[in-house]
Formats: sequence, C-alpha cells, structure tokens
Amino acid sequence: MEVLIGLVALLFATVTMVAIGDRTGLPWPPLLAVLAGAAMLLPNIPENQIPAELMLPIFIPPLLWALARRTSWASIRRNWRIVVQLSVLLVIITAFAVGLSAYLLVPTLSFAGAVVIGAAISPPDPVAVDAVAEPAGVPRRLTSTLQTEGLFNDAASIVVFNLALSVLLKGEEIAWWAAIIAFFYAALSAILIGFLLGRGAAWLNNRLDSAVAGNAFTWVIPFATFIIAEELNSSGVIAIVVAAIEFNSRNGAGAEDRLSGSAFWEVVELLFTGVAFGLIGVSVRTAMDEVGGQIWHAVWIGLVLSFVAIVVRAIWLYMMYLHNRRKGRRTGAPLRLQEVLLLTWGGMRGLVTLALVLSIPPTSGFGLYSELPIIALVVLVVTMVIPGLLLPWLMKTLNLEQGPDAFGDQARARLEARARFAAGEVLERYIHDIPAEQLEALRRRFEEDIHVDVDESDHGAAQDRKKRVAQRAEQMNRVRLEALYASQAELLRARRERDVDPVILDEVLYDVDSQIVATEKRLAK
Repeated sequence: MEVLIGLVALLFATVTMVAIGDRTGLPWPPLLAVLAGAAMLLPNIPENQIPAELMLPIFIPPLLWALARRTSWASIRRNWRIVVQLSVLLVIITAFAVGLSAYLLVPTLSFAGAVVIGAAISPPDPVAVDAVAEPAGVPRRLTSTLQTEGLFNDAASIVVFNLALSVLLKGEEIAWWAAIIAFFYAALSAILIGFLLGRGAAWLNNRLDSAVAGNAFTWVIPFATFIIAEELNSSGVIAIVVAAIEFNSRNGAGAEDRLSGSAFWEVVELLFTGVAFGLIGVSVRTAMDEVGGQIWHAVWIGLVLSFVAIVVRAIWLYMMYLHNRRKGRRTGAPLRLQEVLLLTWGGMRGLVTLALVLSIPPTSGFGLYSELPIIALVVLVVTMVIPGLLLPWLMKTLNLEQGPDAFGDQARARLEARARFAAGEVLERYIHDIPAEQLEALRRRFEEDIHVDVDESDHGAAQDRKKRVAQRAEQMNRVRLEALYASQAELLRARRERDVDPVILDEVLYDVDSQIVATEKRLAK
C-alpha cells in the first residue's frame, strides 16, 4: 500500500507542478526537478520498489513513441545531417568524453562502468527543450534543430549504454570490433523490425472503428515493439522510433481519433516524466543514507561531468557553425555564434538520463553505484534547471528573434493558405446551389458559424421559416464539412513533403480537425 500511496502522490505532485508552471509562466521540467528535490527530503518515504531491469522497458517505450509520432520521414530526409552530427556522432563522443572523465576521477571505476555513466549523461531531453523553448521565444528554426536532435540521440545513447553495461556485467575487456559489429547489427536490424511492425500496426489500426480502441492499441505498440526487438538482440529504442514514424505516416485516423490520440499521449508523456523525476528523488534520498559523508564527493563528480558534457557540446556546435559558414548555408543551424551558445544552452538532460541511471542493476559491480542518483540529480540541475529558468534572460541578452519566429510564421501561413485553397475549390463547386452572399460568408469566415435571426411574430410563418433555416443550415454545414475534409487531405499530403515542418503542420491540422469534429457534431444533432 505504501508504494501505491507514493505513486499516487507523485502523480498528484506532477499535475500540481504543471499547474504552477502554467500560472507562473515557468517551464514545467525544471519544476519537476524541484519535485525530485522535495521527494528527497520527505521523511519515512519508501524505497524505489521497481526492479532496475524494468526501468527502461517501463519508461522508454512510451517516451520515445510520444516523441517520434511528431515527425515524418520527409523531415528525417531533410534533417539527416542533424541526425548524423548531433543525434549520433555527438552523443557517442560525449559518452566517451564524459566516461573518460569519470574514469580519471574515480580510480576504482572500470572503463566500461565509466562509459555506462557517460552514455546515461550524453543525450539531451527534447521534452524538456520543448517545454522551455516555446515560452522563451526561441526561434522555430532552432527549436526544430533541437527536436530533430532529440529524436535519435536517445536511441544512440541507449545502444552505447547497453553495450557498455553488457561488458561491465560480464566482467570482460571491451572487444572493440565486436562492439562495433554489435552496434551496427542492433541499429540496422532495429530499423527493419520497426518498419515492419509500424506498417503492420497501421494496417490493423486503420480497421479499428473506435477511438478508444485505437488509443489503447497505440499504447500497446511501443511496448510490444521494444520487447520483440530486444528478444531478437536488436535495439528496442531504435525500433520504437522507426515504428512510430512509419505508423504515423500510414495511419488513416480521422479527426476525432487524432485529437484524442494527441491529448492521450501528452498526458502519458507528462505523467511518466513526473514519476521518473519523483523516483530519482527517492533514489537520491536512499543514496544519501548510504554514502554518508561522501555526498559532496558525488556532487563534485556530477559538476565535473556536467561541465565536460557542456564543453564537448559547445566545441562540436562551434565546428558545425564553421562548417555551415564555409559552405554558405542559409538553412539549418547554427548559422551565427549566438546560435552556438543558445543550442549549447539547450542541451538539457532529463527523463532518459534518469531512466538509464535508475536501470543500472545493484550487482553491476562498480563503486559509484550508490552515488549515481546524486550525480544524475546534479547533472539535471546544472544542465536543465538553471538553463531552463535563465533561458528567457539569455534570449534577450543574445538579441535573437523574440516572440513569433519568422520561419515558423511563414511556414504556418503557407500551410494555412494551402488548406484554404483546397477548401475554396470545394466551395466553388456549390456556386449555383447556395446563395452568393452565404457562400461568400462561408468563404470569408470559414471557421465561424452563420447566425440567422428569425422573426417569431407570426407563429406559423416562423415555423416554416425555422424549417427552411434549419435545412439551409444543414446544407451549409455539409458544404463546410466537405471543404474541411479537403483542407485536411491537403495537409496530410503536405506532411509527406520534405520542406514541411511536421510540428507546425500538426498545429494547423489540429485546428482543422477541431472544426471537423465540431461540424460533425452539429450535423449529428
């Protein structure tokens, strides 16, 4: 019962922190770190009862699915350089740089154990970046870069983490060629598995008539994908990302299903993140009791490893900036020195770091096990809490574009124009069936209802007029619905295009879907 009470308390605290963030304008990920600190100080709190080997299978599948469903294959093709440079190469370099630093700091730590720590610290958290960047007015082009980076960096870091942990648990020396072969097998086989499972799941989901069943099915898919891939000695995390993208590209869900699915996964993402932050607070409390006077040593290690991760990221981004300037690129990032600093600032660690640290088994056999939760919490404070709260100040100091970003505004305006054009073509077909003034009103104020006043002084005439108005209103709603369907189809086609930002498109599609659902309900009355 104590465990259940603790879980409910963490969920309630998570919702409270998000509400506080909405009221105060503060981003909720740093506030959840405050939740971890509060959990650390509570008296008589029960220990974390979740076995270490279940931490990744429980927390990673829904997180990665929620992230990957926001992108598209076209976006991956457009941003493949970011995926390679930031999501793969930078993560691997950071893992080994942080691991080497830990190896030099702690003489009793094996190199494999050090790489385990480095891999856990290496990936920035796109959830934290999303929640922090938008309120601070970070330009959409830079936010898009951070989101694309976050899509595959979790997968790359977890593959390195699992390889190093396997070596650590077996007590063997690292066989580099075998590790490289295992890395590529895990990645390539996971792509194939994820592609097949994503396409098969989309085919089955398209034959479900219930939005509730569809949402429940999408909840099962990431866990099933992870289990199948891991049982085949593949990378479950890469398989989940690929399956989510393929599923979303083939999913023929209607407007109501899309709206409910979006809300469902936002709630899942929020609650899982809150529970993970709470669990790290509980683990830190246990670690403080175990390490005693060594707590400040763990804090020192966390500070040094955070510094190394930040410096490596800054150097790598500066090299990318020099390369972009030499090539004369006008798209992508970073294109200015200010952007190098902002993207370095945006390397915030979060849920994946917590889940990886908590997943290390107590029998792993290296001396820093008890200090790991403290180190992870320090890394979160240094890389997420402080940068997250100071990001608005940094935006003003760097004199970057503030408020609405021109890149995002132009992209949204183009998509809205395409949606209006598709709707307009439908309206033109009814030019002889609907009075010109009503058709023009429908075209001009596409998103609003048409209100008709009825004079009820003559009851009989009023009844006839009401009937005619109701028939006309039904006709107008049917035309409006057909036009909205055309807009929806145009936006779904645009999602496959290389130059379209899927995040901005989903925002426009959300508005259209909302109008479709409202119009369908009016017709159903």
